[in-house]
Amino acid sequence: MKKFTGFLPETIDFLWELRMNNSKEWMDQNRERYKVVLKTPFDQFSAVISEGFAEATGEKMDWSVSRINRDIRYSKDKSPYRSCRWVVLKEPLLAGTDWKMRPAFYFEVSPEGYNHGMGVYEATPAYLNAYREKIRNKPIDFLNIVGEIEKKKEFILMGEDYKKVNASALPKDIGPWYIKKNFYVSETKNIEDIIFSEALPQMIVEKWKDLVPLYRYLKEIKSE
Repeated sequence: MKKFTGFLPETIDFLWELRMNNSKEWMDQNRERYKVVLKTPFDQFSAVISEGFAEATGEKMDWSVSRINRDIRYSKDKSPYRSCRWVVLKEPLLAGTDWKMRPAFYFEVSPEGYNHGMGVYEATPAYLNAYREKIRNKPIDFLNIVGEIEKKKEFILMGEDYKKVNASALPKDIGPWYIKKNFYVSETKNIEDIIFSEALPQMIVEKWKDLVPLYRYLKEIKSE
């Protein structure tokens, strides 16, 4: 596989056009274009960032790129294709979509821009119980980890909250993390020149290095 040299301006054009023409007929007419401007560069990016992240952190991870087709069986939105594309770096040997229940890094490109970060996107109740117990046992350890992330003000905590989880006995800065039903930290950026540069993977790796202590904290949680 050739090395990643940057996404193409046509990558963004393609995503905009797909959003406006989301049909099988349009995709059939643009299938080869899809491979050239979206699928191939995304696969190249994914391979490079996975290798670079392992070299920078010692964390060897598998990567998985989203499919262009949407699962519309249970959705009111019957648009057959996604007008965005993402890659996840996940723990090795996780099958299928099991990565959603474990900490993982992600990078996504959409017509408007890109976003990236790390978290647990579909945490199970068992995982969340173990997560909250770990925080309760040593709240200062957790506070020190997330404090370093919040200090840089690049990543924002996202996710849905439980309404009935009480964090009043913990330091107040832990509360927003403790009550989450699913959670991830994310940085969102508009389209900018770095997207079209071979330097993009290295820039993202440098940012992800700040998330590694939190990733390892979450990875150590066992919920069996």
